Amino acid sequence: MNKWFRWAAYTASGVLAIAVIAFATITWLWQDRAPLSELGWHVAEPAQDTDGAVTVTWLGVSTLLFDDGETQILTDGTFTRLHLNDFLLLRPVRSDIANINYALDEFRINHLAAVIPLHSHFDHAMDVGNVTNRTTAVILGSESTANIARGARVPVDQYQILASGESRTFGDFTVTLIESVHAPLGPSGSGWFPGIVEEPLVQPARIPDWRSGAVYSLLVSHPRGRTLVQASAGISAGVLAAYPANVVMLGVAGLASLGREYTQQYWQETVATTGADRVYAIHFDDFTQPFGEVALLPNIADNVVQAAAWIDECAERDGIVVQRPPFGIPVALY
Repeated sequence: MNKWFRWAAYTASGVLAIAVIAFATITWLWQDRAPLSELGWHVAEPAQDTDGAVTVTWLGVSTLLFDDGETQILTDGTFTRLHLNDFLLLRPVRSDIANINYALDEFRINHLAAVIPLHSHFDHAMDVGNVTNRTTAVILGSESTANIARGARVPVDQYQILASGESRTFGDFTVTLIESVHAPLGPSGSGWFPGIVEEPLVQPARIPDWRSGAVYSLLVSHPRGRTLVQASAGISAGVLAAYPANVVMLGVAGLASLGREYTQQYWQETVATTGADRVYAIHFDDFTQPFGEVALLPNIADNVVQAAAWIDECAERDGIVVQRPPFGIPVALY
């Protein structure tokens, strides 16, 4: 019996030592990243005069604020930033209410009509309920997103489940959700944390509890122009040909691991197919950094510089210059 206990103690000690070493190694590797300057993408010029313009303000990852001076549309609306340890230890987490309140005030999100998570992972939908509860906006999305809203006790008249291709109009904006697929990342090739959120998601919750649910491309139409938002680098062959756009907000996370050929196909189906002549890169930044601090994803997670080089090859062929939007500063779309 004593031998069994000694063996169990040695085994437990060995497992703990391996876990500690792995934790320390990942934490160290997470600091290894290229500087933003290596991307080669120029920062888009801020809007000189927002009066009469339709603008977009990038607020990190794929949170975008569209504004025509009368109406605002927000994609994702995630302002919480989690620590790397939250991922490694799978700790239950909750929205950062102070960050949400700060963002709503600092970026003058005061005539918000709709919040649209482009899928239901934590970095896209974590804050949707707490943002909506502080505004009169309506949430648009999937059943999974609706369960995130229910978990935050959003009133039932402030969230709607839309079918693919269905639209809603707010002021001069019309938004259309087009069902897509997540970039084929993770062990299953269907994205990290696939599946649906099956019941109201009450915070605190573990990061894997925010399952992807339905994944969308979003067309934001205005009398002055049309912008396609592609937050996840998934490909739905031929689908976007029915949705021409002037501008594409192009999510690039994960492309390096998917390869050059995949990146070329992604560009073809998302940019070339829609006829866009301007592209802004999004979802290239590390969401464990403090809100407002922009740094590339670490190399252990994604080689963004490599993906940028492949994207630039496509852009040069098509005569398009890819830019990255400045954080928190409006850029004129039309």
